[in-house]
Amino acid sequence: MNVCFFGTYDRGHSANRLLANAVEASGARLDEVHVPLWEAEPNKTRRYFGARSLGGLARRYVASAGALRRRWRARGGPPPVVLVGFGGQLDVVLAARVCRPRRGLVFAPLVSLTETLVEDRRVFPAGGARARALAALDRLTLRLPDLVLADTAAHGRYLAGLGAEPGRVATWYLGAEPEFLSPQPPRPIDGRVLFIGRYLPLHGLETIVAAAARLGSRARITMVGDGPERARAEQLAREMRAPIDWRPPLPLDELPGELSRAAVVLGVFGSSEKAAMVVPNKVYQAAAVGRPLVTRDGPGLREAFEPGTHCLACPPGDPDALAAAIVRLLDDRVLAERIGAAARERVLTAFGPSAQAARIRDVLGARFDETVHG
Repeated sequence: MNVCFFGTYDRGHSANRLLANAVEASGARLDEVHVPLWEAEPNKTRRYFGARSLGGLARRYVASAGALRRRWRARGGPPPVVLVGFGGQLDVVLAARVCRPRRGLVFAPLVSLTETLVEDRRVFPAGGARARALAALDRLTLRLPDLVLADTAAHGRYLAGLGAEPGRVATWYLGAEPEFLSPQPPRPIDGRVLFIGRYLPLHGLETIVAAAARLGSRARITMVGDGPERARAEQLAREMRAPIDWRPPLPLDELPGELSRAAVVLGVFGSSEKAAMVVPNKVYQAAAVGRPLVTRDGPGLREAFEPGTHCLACPPGDPDALAAAIVRLLDDRVLAERIGAAARERVLTAFGPSAQAARIRDVLGARFDETVHG
């Protein structure tokens, strides 16, 4: 099978990179028709979605669309399955018109515009004209493809509610990047509790800060990364006198070593519908390295990991429950290491490269009536 990864996607984003790796490992022939656009601003704050910024983005996208058309026409070979990844809502619309002939069109959105900009980040008020416009775009982008890939079945049901035909939705779990799969000898520092992330609303940073305030000197909480919610989280920590060590982002290849030094790793704790449906990349990464993880409970998590076996789970937005779970793992090293080892085994078995390749081979082969030979 020939697969063409098409669009203006961020090539380095974990979701896009993992998907491309799985397609290549499945035995398919993968090529790209790609024009970079979204990498210039990694932290997309409210200002990024303001009228002036969006106007500039629209002009750049028009130019990128022209380049994509030309590159599509210049490529050779038989009609491929066209794959559009994370950040590709506009690319799906373009691909549906431009990418002909094709064997099929696949969209792996990871998130919808509505859940991200209206429900989670609340950039645009629900019910307003811009929110309605985003909902209309979501419906279009979910109806155009022959196949929509969702990161959990729970998320797939949500996408079906936005407009995707249920029979055209398949689940493909993210897993962890290759950097996290090599064995990392655990070197936990006593009391060290680690959060790594892009400081998004679904992370529930206020819950982590409140838990840190309750724990005081009982734990050494380190928060690594940057993003739109970091300034607010730091201000809240000052107000609550929460002892937190704030650190800048680290390169991806340094994260496994950073995780190996954590006694406990934190996932996400937001109370939004989105936070309940997804299993963020950070959760797979911590599990892959084999470190004991605490994260919020929810239907998405339970599809991939079993609380009590692969992690500890607590209710969303509950700093008391989070603090108690952290103390439990800090006080019981046998439990912590058992959970970490089970989590790593789960990732390697269910979400490792061979499992990911087999799943994408089966999904694409079933939809497009062609066997992908591994």
